[in-house]
Amino acid sequence: MLTKYLVLDVATAPIEGAAGYLEGSVRAPANYKDADKIAAYIAEKESERLAMAAVDLDLARITAIGICEGDEVIVWDAQHEADERALLTTVATMISGRAIVTYGGFHFDLPLLMRRARYLDVAFPVLDLDKYRSAHVDLCELLSDRNPQRRRSLGFYVKRLGWTDLSKPLSGADEARVFETGEWQALADSVYHDVAAARRLAAWLGVVAARVEEPVI
Repeated sequence: MLTKYLVLDVATAPIEGAAGYLEGSVRAPANYKDADKIAAYIAEKESERLAMAAVDLDLARITAIGICEGDEVIVWDAQHEADERALLTTVATMISGRAIVTYGGFHFDLPLLMRRARYLDVAFPVLDLDKYRSAHVDLCELLSDRNPQRRRSLGFYVKRLGWTDLSKPLSGADEARVFETGEWQALADSVYHDVAAARRLAAWLGVVAARVEEPVI
């Protein structure tokens, strides 16, 4: 059981001008003949491609980071590049000597932190992401027995374990559009949900100590 740990979650959106870096082009199916339908199809697919930039290590920017050290969950948003730099510096300091607990972090959150820090020229440690030897813990890897075909969403376990007091106002796609919608409080609430859920899940799995007031399921 971990004693020095930090539960962490990262929210992202496409970088400014991400569309200009997308490779290839979208074409409508050959059976599309109407010009308006062709244009609508291309616009929809281009929008979908741009949304995926939020989970591309080279085209994503950090919009919020949530952490839990012990039982307290803290969420910081990053509305500007300067905020990203400050958060990366803070996180780099906080994770020193601690195991990082994430849900799906080996595949996204942790590599994203390292890659974004490199793009922003912020000093950040190189994290060991070897799923068999790393001191860090990816709860998704544990629950799927490290089998990609068995991976489930964090929301699945929130529902499966009956944690009805936890609610997530934004989907991942909605989170990626925060610069368009301005829903920064909803984004913070969504990240809070993910960190709190990961903290509980880590306790349920015996990775960290359970909170005294939480029932044993």
